[in-house]
Amino acid sequence: MSLSTKILVIVGIIVALCATVLVIYKQFEISERQKAIETEVVKQKELADGITRSMNEYATKKDIEVFAKNNGVALDTIKNDMDKLHAEIKSINIVTVVSGGTKKDNVPSSNTGPTNPNPQTPTVDCNGTQVPCPNADPFGYMTARKNLNLTEQFGTSSVPFGQVGFSAWKQSPWYVNILPRQYKVTTVTGVDENQREYIYNKFTIIVDGKSYDLRIDKAESKQEYPEASFRFWNPRLFMGIDTGLNISQMDAEFSPNIDIGIMSYGRYKNQPDISILQLGFGYGIVSGKLQGIITPFAYNVGKHFPLMNNTYMGPSLYFGINGDIAVMGGLRTAL
Repeated sequence: MSLSTKILVIVGIIVALCATVLVIYKQFEISERQKAIETEVVKQKELADGITRSMNEYATKKDIEVFAKNNGVALDTIKNDMDKLHAEIKSINIVTVVSGGTKKDNVPSSNTGPTNPNPQTPTVDCNGTQVPCPNADPFGYMTARKNLNLTEQFGTSSVPFGQVGFSAWKQSPWYVNILPRQYKVTTVTGVDENQREYIYNKFTIIVDGKSYDLRIDKAESKQEYPEASFRFWNPRLFMGIDTGLNISQMDAEFSPNIDIGIMSYGRYKNQPDISILQLGFGYGIVSGKLQGIITPFAYNVGKHFPLMNNTYMGPSLYFGINGDIAVMGGLRTAL
């Protein structure tokens, strides 16, 4: 078998192996994604100082679109603006605060005033003399405006809303004072090492210079589960060590090396699951020769172990400057 034929056979085997590995990995990834969507839920939690952590769960892109539509969020408008910023939607957070409402009867006035500048006391004829009617205004409705302070109830918190008043002696008796209100939602988003988001919210109403931190009834977010994708230009520098067989000399070989990964496949750009097409140089310890290296793919085995997030394992094809060919495999660390 000629040298060129050997090379073609080896390349064909490597290509077939790569395709098989990618198909198997894709099926594993789909299963892993579905499991995460169904089981990985961060529960809503109330913290101190009126801060609430949102309930967060992974969702598909379709789930997020339905979630936004059900909550009246015009997601297309947001997407159009994000396109201009070269950004993309990763999660959506909805905060709900419920006012309890108030319904009361037989409520006394909160205070009175101002007074009637021209009070008129009804009189009756008594033996030809006009005398004041007894108990004509026992509650003082004709002497001063009666005011009622309005508040809005949020759980155990009572937030001022305004005041209404009634001047019984006027043709247009009502007085209304609705206080200006400022509604403030503060959201803090944290991301862990696996890109999982944690969202913390605080809802405040500011009325008449005073802030009221209110209990949040519902805080819910959906984060799009990161889909793995090919990145055809994601260069990374690797250092590694390989061992294998020099098929030209039918002898063992051992080679430290340095490589540049060209492409990648995975959920995260900085920690891809698979590095594709690494090109580099090594030095054969046994042959004592400089070697060119092609690594078709390398799998990130480090993601399954602590402190090894960017450690890759894969097969390589070595070409010595003396014409030798070696089939090797080993570990690489991304720098």
